[in-house]
Amino acid sequence: MSVFPKISLRLEVEKYLKEGFMNKEIVSAFGKQAAERKFETLLNHLSHPPSFTTVRVNTHLASVQHVKDLLFDELQKQFNGLNVPILQHPDLQDVLLIPVIGPRFVTIIFSN
Repeated sequence: MSVFPKISLRLEVEKYLKEGFMNKEIVSAFGKQAAERKFETLLNHLSHPPSFTTVRVNTHLASVQHVKDLLFDELQKQFNGLNVPILQHPDLQDVLLIPVIGPRFVTIIFSN
């Protein structure tokens, strides 16, 4: 059971996404129920906040280390000294990852 509410999309967006998951090729290859499950899984994933913020560095304009230093300084200013790590992606050398540190605590309230 997910603690996140189902994502609410504009009708035309949901229709567009559903058409992509329910096209003839996918339905004939996997069946209608499997395609619908995949679509529902997509909606479920879209309702969850990301674990990381990603930053792609244009290495023609600045080095990865320079951008990492700039981000670190800005995060220090905005979050009053909170030590937020800025990680380099292990495979994509021009991508920086900033873990999302936010209100992730969820209280589940059960009703009778």
